[in-house]
Amino acid sequence: MDGFSTFFAALYIQIPVVIGGVLHMLAVTKDWLPALKVPIHERLFGANKTWRGMVLVPLFTALGAICIWPLEWLLGPHAVFGTSLLLAGVVAGFGYVLAELPNSWFKRRAGIPPGVVPTRAPGLFIFLDQFDSGLGVALAYLIYPGFGVQVFFWYILTFPITALLVKRWLFWMKLKKSAV
Repeated sequence: MDGFSTFFAALYIQIPVVIGGVLHMLAVTKDWLPALKVPIHERLFGANKTWRGMVLVPLFTALGAICIWPLEWLLGPHAVFGTSLLLAGVVAGFGYVLAELPNSWFKRRAGIPPGVVPTRAPGLFIFLDQFDSGLGVALAYLIYPGFGVQVFFWYILTFPITALLVKRWLFWMKLKKSAV
């Protein structure tokens, strides 16, 4: 892939993650599956990291991946995924949720309550909140379906911007309590 193609691929493979994230926020807002709204480990990760998210984000991201099937079909031999969209979505969703855990663990150790942007170095924490999940998805996509290192780096560079834009939209749509 040339530079433009890798940049386009990095943006394109964010679509399933964005769809998965939006559907997850809808599930949180509407309190779907309240039986799974149990913290994974409240002391270690806080109350907001729940089994519901651990289950739904990979499933919703897989659904997001399936939503781009018509584009993959139209692209034919030039398809970006060229592999199982369902499995790629599940892998990306797990990469997303697992990568958020170390950041949550660190913030709990620093005494930062779940869902709060600290007053000390808020920009750093806002960046880390976007970067962690993007790094997790990029690593997942690097492993399966095996996107190259260039796509990996473009994903890491572009995902925080995408995440902030989507979070602002979710806030505007009243599906999220804050814009960051």
